[in-house]
Parts: sequence; C-alpha cells; structure tokens
Amino acid sequence: MNEQAPAPRDISVVVFCQNEAARIGACLSSIAAAGRGFRLGITVIANGSTDGSLARALATVHATRLPARLYAIAHGDKSNAINHSFYALRQSARLHVFIDGYAVIAPDAFSGFAAALSGNKHAVAATGVSGNGRTMKTATEETLRDGGRLHGQLHAFRPAFLDRLTQAGLRLPIGLYRGDGLLGSMACHDLAPLENPWDGHRIKGTVEATYEIPALSVFRPRDIARQMRRRVRQMRGRLENAALQGIIYSQGYAALPEYADDMITDWLAAGGQPQASLTEQPFMHAALRQVARRARPPASALQPVLVHDTS
Repeated sequence: MNEQAPAPRDISVVVFCQNEAARIGACLSSIAAAGRGFRLGITVIANGSTDGSLARALATVHATRLPARLYAIAHGDKSNAINHSFYALRQSARLHVFIDGYAVIAPDAFSGFAAALSGNKHAVAATGVSGNGRTMKTATEETLRDGGRLHGQLHAFRPAFLDRLTQAGLRLPIGLYRGDGLLGSMACHDLAPLENPWDGHRIKGTVEATYEIPALSVFRPRDIARQMRRRVRQMRGRLENAALQGIIYSQGYAALPEYADDMITDWLAAGGQPQASLTEQPFMHAALRQVARRARPPASALQPVLVHDTS
C-alpha cells in the first residue's frame, strides 16, 4: 500500500541568516506571532555564519515551538542559499515566504500576503514594505503604487511560480549581490523576458507585511565597517545589473552563468565601462578587485548540512 504524501503546509517560511545572532531570535519570534492560525514549515539557512546564529535560532525555535529545520552552509553567499531553498530544501506549501534573519515582521504579515495574492490573480509574488528607515515613506509609497520591487527582507511567491522556475532549471548566479533584484525581474517578466514585457504589477506590494531592520550608527565602529562593505557591494551590484541586462534581454534567464564573477568579467571584456562618481571610485575599484580574484569555494562549502530538525 502506497503512503500518501503529507498535506502541504499553509506557509513555508525560509529565513536567511549570516552572522545575525543578535537579531535572529527576534526574527523567529515575530514569525511565530505572524504564524498563529497557520500551519507553518520553517527552514533556517545560516550561510557563512560564525557567531553562533544557529545556536540562538535553535533556542528560539524550542521556546516558540516552531516546526523548523536548521541548515548550515559553510560559504557565505545568499544567492547560493536561495537556490537551495528553491530546489532541495523546498517544502510543499500553499505560499512561500522568504525573510532575512535581521528583519522583525509584523503580526499580520502572513495573512496580508495570503490576502494580497488570493485577491490578485495576476500577481505571482508579493512584497513586504519597510516599517522604519529614512527612505521608508517614499519607497513604501512607490512599492504599493507601482509594484515592480521585491524587497529582499520580506517577500512571498506563489508555489506555481516556483514550480515553473525550477522546471526551467533557473538558478541565481553564485556570488550575485542583488539576487532579490533578479528574482523581481523574473517575476515582472513572468520568467520570459523575450516574450513578456516588464509588468511591475506581477509583484503585489502588501501594506500589512511590514518589517523593521536595525538602524546603523556612525558612532559604532562595527556599523561603520558594515556601511563601507555595503558601499562596495552596491558598486558590485551596479556591475551586475549591467551584465545581467546584456544576457537577459538577448538570451533569457536560462543563459545566466553559474558564477556572477564570470558574467561581470565577460561584460568588462566586451567593453563594458564601470560608472562611478569621484566619491564612488574607491568603492568601485574595490569591487573590481573582488571580481578579478574570481574566487571559487570548494563544492562541499556550497552544500547545506542539516543541523537540527524540530519539524
């Protein structure tokens, strides 16, 4: 007699975490609050964490009784973690939500996503909006009015969209800084950029799904260093966008390379010119040096390892 497959969860929640021991507990607690009344399946992926983030996550999972699987990936790359969350680590669910481990989400986030997508058959994804930060008001208004933005800190996909994405074998290039932006592009073009024009309303901004993130301070050395790294990544993102556009709008998403460094290197070799203001040039030079190294982690460092399972 064949065993029946388990019924899909109401919501699959994937939490991405890299050295967020100070915030992951609050993030998971907010997920527990938002998940009341839903049958959840939680997957925590700690990629490149060395600060005890998983231990803190495990303590919170036990305290909140969340059904969760905790994985560690040695290499610290979110795009690689996203790929695993779409393929081998994906749980069967009626809605798939993705959260950064430093974000604290609103109690109505999940119900807001469910209502937004059930009431808008055209949209394939929904995005949360920031509840704090200097640019929150303008960015929130634009997201809710125009769509077209997938906020990496909190968003959701229909299962049918992820089914089509994986059936096509699509993956984010490893090392891609703006992986969430590429996923937003895939949503707006409904996976077919050569056939479907950009349609921002395929991503539904969701006012109930707010999130809060930690504010940086110029008086904390750690925050200053974090901001400097962010400036370098922003320049890398500028290079990535230029390289991506050349591939996507001539060959489609299936032509994306395995590693982001390769597509940037090819774009530069074909005559691509990095654009940076005078004040941005030191950060652009640092980004170009990173690309030139074209570091390749060992295959084992890219694979998820199950650390604990309370599901």
